[in-house]
Amino acid sequence: MQHAPLALCFALISSLSWASNNKTDNGDLTVETTIDHVVVYQQGAQVERIAEVDLASGLSTVVFEGLNTAIDPAQIRLTGNGPFQVLSITHRYHTDTLSGASTAARRNKFQVERNELQKRINELNTQNIIFDREEQLLLNNQGFTVKDSGVDLERLIRASEFFRERFEAIQTGRLNLGKEIAQLQEAMYAIDRETNALPPLRTETSLEVIVNVEAARATEGKLLLSYWMNNAGWNPSYNARVSDITEPLKLEYQAMVYQNTGESWENVGLSIATGTPSKNRSKPQLQPWSLDGGAAQQQGQSTANAWLKAKPYNPNVNQIRGQLYDANGQPLIGAQVTVGNNRVVTDINGFYSLSVPAGVSTVQYQSIGHRVETLNVSDPVMNVSLTSADVMLDAVVMAEDMADEREALFSPRAKRRSEFSNNEAMDFAPVAVEHNPTQTRFDVSARYDIPADGKPHAVRVLEHQLPVDYLYQCTPKLDPQVYLTALFTDWEELDLINGRMHIYFEDDYVGESQLRLDFAEDTLAISLGPDPSIQVRRKRTMREDRSSLISGKREFLREYVFTTTNRKDAPIHIQIDDQLPIANNEDIEINRLKLDGAEVDKATGRVLWDLEVKPGEEVKRTFRYEVKSPKDLYVRLN
Repeated sequence: MQHAPLALCFALISSLSWASNNKTDNGDLTVETTIDHVVVYQQGAQVERIAEVDLASGLSTVVFEGLNTAIDPAQIRLTGNGPFQVLSITHRYHTDTLSGASTAARRNKFQVERNELQKRINELNTQNIIFDREEQLLLNNQGFTVKDSGVDLERLIRASEFFRERFEAIQTGRLNLGKEIAQLQEAMYAIDRETNALPPLRTETSLEVIVNVEAARATEGKLLLSYWMNNAGWNPSYNARVSDITEPLKLEYQAMVYQNTGESWENVGLSIATGTPSKNRSKPQLQPWSLDGGAAQQQGQSTANAWLKAKPYNPNVNQIRGQLYDANGQPLIGAQVTVGNNRVVTDINGFYSLSVPAGVSTVQYQSIGHRVETLNVSDPVMNVSLTSADVMLDAVVMAEDMADEREALFSPRAKRRSEFSNNEAMDFAPVAVEHNPTQTRFDVSARYDIPADGKPHAVRVLEHQLPVDYLYQCTPKLDPQVYLTALFTDWEELDLINGRMHIYFEDDYVGESQLRLDFAEDTLAISLGPDPSIQVRRKRTMREDRSSLISGKREFLREYVFTTTNRKDAPIHIQIDDQLPIANNEDIEINRLKLDGAEVDKATGRVLWDLEVKPGEEVKRTFRYEVKSPKDLYVRLN
């Protein structure tokens, strides 16, 4: 007999274990299976069970019993290895009586008696209806006058006797019917009490898969039964640890695995897959690329979220999360996300998370000043960019004089020790990384217990020691805090996906950020938060507003001094930006008087200083400009 792997496609959910290699009365072989391995996708999981079988020579029937009835029998996957062949696979449903089987006859007898009593009550109620109609007929025929002669006394006397007899009979009949109905109802209550006192009848229906195999001789073999489960998945989570800005960044990759399938995954091997299987996969379609004016603007709006717009509805997604941001990649705070009747508001980092009601296929995103976006529910993670609604604001007021000292997340270790506990570095089990055209799969060598509680459980995947360039950045016109960013290249080789990231600096928990790859190019930037050890002050040292008698124009002179102080023990690389005003009116003249080594973007007016500051050093840069405008033209300057 030829050794052949057996592959037949089916999908399966199971919550029971079975007695190993037991034979039924008709000779069928029931097998015991245990969960050996689970492949977890971002939405859904493929569970694999292994069964060892002892096959006799010739034809044998192997029964996998106790399977969930929600399984689609047309989507089971069975593979095997051994000197045998699979001839056919069928299925059937089996119902077991868990309790109350011995009282079934009494329960049926009580039900028959109760039905007879109810039938008799219905008959008596019908007689009551007849009495009501007879009474109404008598009341409607009480006139006994004779035309031209008035009342006929003889007929009236006979009618009175008739009416009295019938009304008495009707009332007596009603009383008798009421008594009999009350007795019958009491008998029914007695039957109900006896029925409820019986042990409850509990049944359970399960799916059984019957596999017919043929072996040339008595042999042992293994069968691998795999099935798909919707109520499971994982979300990426990262820990970024920086011990010092002179050391590499340690990036720990974790999968937060959850499942609510009804079966417990105990001591199972795990594979974490980045894809989300879908029955309907299609590539996005390119739209016309126009380069002229308004068409270009429309194209910019239509290409936002083009990949998500092209993806079809995925009914397997029952919860979505992600981040909302504008066209510049900045998070949108307080934006509304609506799925059916469920609605949430994004947090301070633009994050959102909500469940998807059954049958709802679209999600709507809206934020003030941005266009409303409606997308198909296609992935458990949906990071969405909202385009501007092209609304012109009258004025934007910037805070210039801000406090030099403020509470920062990046605080010294001693100050925050009482607020955050130490987080020890984790040891990661070996992981094999497997690539295919549509996804990356991480095979974790360690075994895990994942209970069916729907809660996230951390599975350690990989740890990277990244040689990064640390860059400090500050925009003191808006915020005097100095933010630290880690920059590194070749990030595509790390198999990263969008996810939340927890940041640690010198063993202190700094806070939460977001690893977002949507806008990443050759260099990936990870924001590590503000560092109070670096200070940048922006001070206005000159403000002159005057009118020129020669040119007849109003002249505005502004000067600012930027002071950068490095209190760390290592040199730093810092970028400080500010801005020159810009004007579309040709009558307004803007002169750069002093930039002190800064670069200027002519289109946006952005002014950027790129500095290297030594430990303990204080560096100053001066920024001076002049604006000239006609006297009758209003110019808004601080």
